[in-house]
Parts: sequence; C-alpha cells; structure tokens
Amino acid sequence: MDDGRSVERPYNSRFVSTIRPRVIMNRLRVVFLSLLVLGCISACTTTPTQPVDTAADAAAPQKLDDALSSLNDLRMPARATQGLAWAHSYLAMGRPQDAEVLLAQFDPRRLEGDQRLEWVLLSARLKLARQDGEGALALLEDERLDVARLQNEAPLDLQNRMQLLRADALAIAGDLRASLRERVAVDGLLEDDDRAYNHQMIWALLMHMPQNDLQKLADESRNTLLGWVELARVYRDPLADLDSQVSRLEAWERNWFDHPAARDMPPMVRALQQAVSERPRRVVALLPHTGPMSEAGQALRDGMLAAYYSALEQGHPVPAITFIDSNSADIGTLYNQALVEGADFIIGPLERDKVEQLVGASGLPVNTLVLNYADTPPGSDRIFQFGLAPEDEARQVARQAWKEGARLAGVLYPRTDWGQRVAAAFSSEWTELGGLISTETSYADDASSAVRDMLALGQSESRARALRRHAPANLEFEPRRRQDLDFLFMAANPAQGRQLKPALNFHYAGDLPVYSISNIYGGQPDADRDHDLNGIRFVDVPWLLDRDSTLHQATAAVWPQGHGRYERLFAMGVDAYRLQARLALLQSAPESSMPGASGALRLGDDNRLVRELDWAWFRRGVPQRAPVVQSLSGNR
Repeated sequence: MDDGRSVERPYNSRFVSTIRPRVIMNRLRVVFLSLLVLGCISACTTTPTQPVDTAADAAAPQKLDDALSSLNDLRMPARATQGLAWAHSYLAMGRPQDAEVLLAQFDPRRLEGDQRLEWVLLSARLKLARQDGEGALALLEDERLDVARLQNEAPLDLQNRMQLLRADALAIAGDLRASLRERVAVDGLLEDDDRAYNHQMIWALLMHMPQNDLQKLADESRNTLLGWVELARVYRDPLADLDSQVSRLEAWERNWFDHPAARDMPPMVRALQQAVSERPRRVVALLPHTGPMSEAGQALRDGMLAAYYSALEQGHPVPAITFIDSNSADIGTLYNQALVEGADFIIGPLERDKVEQLVGASGLPVNTLVLNYADTPPGSDRIFQFGLAPEDEARQVARQAWKEGARLAGVLYPRTDWGQRVAAAFSSEWTELGGLISTETSYADDASSAVRDMLALGQSESRARALRRHAPANLEFEPRRRQDLDFLFMAANPAQGRQLKPALNFHYAGDLPVYSISNIYGGQPDADRDHDLNGIRFVDVPWLLDRDSTLHQATAAVWPQGHGRYERLFAMGVDAYRLQARLALLQSAPESSMPGASGALRLGDDNRLVRELDWAWFRRGVPQRAPVVQSLSGNR
C-alpha cells in the first residue's frame, strides 16, 4: 500500500489552481422528509377518485360563496350530487377548508347509498389531510352511518376506494402492518393507475417500517404479502454487499416470478442491478495514518477493509483499493497522487480543513466521497459529503417527537461549543416544525443545580414558603416541577447522563420523557454503570444495536477489543466502502436509500449523505431497540 508519496502530473497545475478556501459561509441545512408514508398520503390522500355522479363534474366555482349560493338553488338529491363533486374538486385543488364547508351542508344520515359513502370518503380524506388517522378510521367504521353494509352493496370501484382509504388511515395512525394487509388484499381488484399507486405505498411502508417490525411481519405473513416483505428484506439488509443483494434479488425473482412486484419492480430495486455495472474498478482512500487524527483514520480504514474482505470471501468482485496518508501533503498533491494511482473513485479526506478546500474545488474528474461536512458550497457535482454529524441526529429527534404529538420541549445541553451546536440544531428544527421551547438550560459541573433551575423548582418552593405563613402548621407542601414540558431533549455523554437522569428523577421529573442522541451511549453494554440512564430514548447506528451479524462475528475475530470510542467511525468506514458502488443507485432513484451500518443513507441537497438512525432506550442499563410511533392523531 502507498504511504503518501507526491507524484507530478500534467493535471496538477490545473487542479491546484481550482482549490481555494471560500469565505462565504452557507447556512446549509439538510431537511429530512420522512419516507412517503405521511407526506404522500397527506398530499394525495388516496388513489385518484371521481365523484359518484359524473354528470355533476363541472368545475367548482372559484369562490366558495358562489358555490354555496348555487347549491341553495338546487333540490335533493341533485344538491348533494353537486356539493359532493365540488367538495372533491376543492380537495384536489388543495382547499380543504372550503371542502369542509361544503360537506357540512349535508347530514350524512339523510343521504342515500353511494352518496352517503361518498360523503364518508371525502370527510375521511379531510381527516387524513390533517394527519388524523384514528378519526378517519372511526368514520370508515361508523355503525350509525351503516358504512359496512353500504360498502358491501356499493359498486366494486367504490369498495376498493374505501379499502385503500382505510389502508391510508391505518398507516397514519401508526399501524403499518395492518395497512399493508389491507393493501395486499385489495391489490388484485384495482385498475392499473390505482394499482401503481398501491404498489408505491406498499413499498414506502416497507421501507419506513423499523427492522424489528419487518422481521415480525415476515414471521407472520404468507403468500403475496410475504413476497413483498422478503423483497424489502433483500433491499434493506444493512450489511450485505452489492453482489450479495443482486444475487438474492435474482433468487427472489426465481421464487416469486408471478408476484405483483416481479411485474412492477420498485425503481430502487432495479437500480441495484444498474449499480453493479457502474461501480468503480479502483478506489483510493485518503485517510490520516499519522498525526492527531490517526486513530480515527485507523477505525475508518479497518471498517473499509472489513467490508472489502467480507465481499472478497463471498467470492464477489471487489475494486482494487489503495490507502494514502492524508497527513503527508496538501490536498492538491494528495488528490493528484490518487489520480496517478488510477483512481476512478476517491474516498476522503477526513480532516475538516482539507474537506473545505476540496468541496470548494471545481472540475473534479472522478466521484469523490469526503468524510466530513463543509460549510463551503460545493464547486463540483462529483463531490459527495458523508459524516457523523450530531446536529443531524438532533434534528431527527425533533422530527420524531413532533410525530408522536409532543409540542412543548425542554432543552438541556453542556456549556461547550459542541453542546451549543447540537442544541441549536434541535431548537431550529423544532421551532420550524411548529413546536415551542419551554425552557433551555446549559450545564457545567453542577448537574443537579442545572436540572433544578430548568424545572423551576425554586419558584415552587418560594410559593410554598409564602403559603405556609397563612396555612395551618401541620399542612405539608410538596415541591412541584414546571408542567409546560412534553419531553426533554438532553445532549450529554454517558458520564454526564449518569448525573443528569438521576437528578431529574430526584427533582420530581422521573416521568418526563427524555430523548437524546448517540453520544449518550458509550458503545459497549455496561449494565452496572448505565442503569442510571434507564428510560432515556436515543438514536444510534445499527452497527451498535445489532451485534449478531456475520460481519460482526468476523470483525470480532480480527479486532476482539473493538475500536472503543471510534466504533461508530468503524461503521462509517463499512458504509464508505459500500457507497463507492452505490452512489449511482442513490442518484438514479432519488427516493432510494442505502441501509447501512451507520444508518439508513440517502442523498440530500448538494450531494450530502443524510443519515436516519435507529431508536433505542436504556432498560436495566442495557440499550434495547425502542418502538417508534409513526404519528399520533388528534394533536395536529
């Protein structure tokens, strides 16, 4: 392996002239859009629908008052037919409030047959637009409206629309497995356009479902649904190399040749096969072998080699790979040396200053995956940025808490530059979603005092002292924490967390949900020390939460002591190696993601890799995977 020698090349002068630090700071923020399930349903609600009586399909008046006036001139049942058609049009135009006003003109119990069902359908769609899945389900199952009987007597296309709408409602209510069963059951009865939509939603739900729920669904499924689940598991295997996945995909196609997904394969699965033909032949990695970042560089290198040898031992094609010490020269010299080595894909550097310079360069000749994020706007579409940014984790926590119905947040963070960055990322995402920050407190050495101040216990005790002056001597008062908190976002490392969580319990906040990021977990189970962290929910990389894979076993044989505090960088190295063959996939199918050892990866703005981590919580001092609520209705 090369150790970083400098090589002259004609391209050198051109390249060096294009690399220069930029002074403009781009306040770049990657916003994660959760995978279709809520957004797609909210946008299109359900499959394309038509009102019952197409004779009333004239365009709805632009002004709501004109529509109401026109309806007043009609008599039933023509009035209902026209009103329902216009309500449908307003929904399609993105005017749900106007549709709601029109639907309120009719008592559904006085509507007949299909008209009553149409009213139920449109009203349920309104609730789904507001993320009220449970309310939509209640409407679709309302015995007072005799919905079940009317649905059974309705034309087949209307029955199918009802079933698809119920599937949407179940997904928004968080019951993804039940939603999938509904979709698979109705799929064979749908017309082509509706079936294409249904397949998109089946795949979106399978991509969004937590891995442990996907396994449960595989265990309890049969026939068509099992085929869908097995295909999703082929795609979502976080540790499989590209050739393994393609081989398993070919086996799936042989076993399920008559399956709906075999005839209508999801684009991201097809892109797997395309990625095989477009992968690079020679990879050069620029990692620090010496200097202050050498340990981090070693962990990344070990992760890359673990993935490389895993593929090699399985008999799969692998690129030639060379490592160059990024601490040995300036980035222009290093990059050109990689080109002389014949690189058609470059990984690195890791160092922030070198990343800033390289991201700002233009005219790069090969795809380059830098292992950090820059503030500099990218100068080339061949630059891809990948890192373990804690700010992204904080934003994921904010999104999940919002989905679960929380609206009032507390923020507790260390009085350091790192703590301020993480807290700012969380607060920015939270307020942009519409949440409120009830209190924001930093801490240093005295964790108990910081928790006490945050919970406003001093005010409670002051009120108690004032009351005692006017109360009987034997009257007791119990301090009470502030009540304007739905949950607490706590940025902390394990040592800090072991002080903060007991302090919360002591100060009457043991029932307050506490969310954190991966820094709260040291990376190795330690029940004796971590029992003080019990109840804390946090996000972390799949590599640390799933320890029974064949790659884990092979890694333990080579590195029995692991990589300590660099274990997450090891997982990042695994993914960096796998990304060299999969960036084409992520680019060709924009909705696709790569299930990785460091999280589910997708391409965001400016070719930045965005990570979605797994959820866990501490129980009996040990991290265990935590259930994830998709959304709570009625709180939107």
